[in-house]
Amino acid sequence: MDSGEMAREMERVNRALELARVHLAGLDQAESARGLANRITHSPLRTLLEQAEASAERVTNYLRAQTR
Repeated sequence: MDSGEMAREMERVNRALELARVHLAGLDQAESARGLANRITHSPLRTLLEQAEASAERVTNYLRAQTR
């Protein structure tokens, strides 16, 4: 597998992480609403997904740079 193919695979990972984060944000918002909280909660898993997204984006950018 070359760098271009690996970059495309990482883009798929990036998309999955993004969708999971958006889903968790919705769940956090719903949980806050159920508890009548004044602020939206931020689950530890959501934090981890955000960190994973940042890492995956850095890897993707590196791989894209290798294909140039």
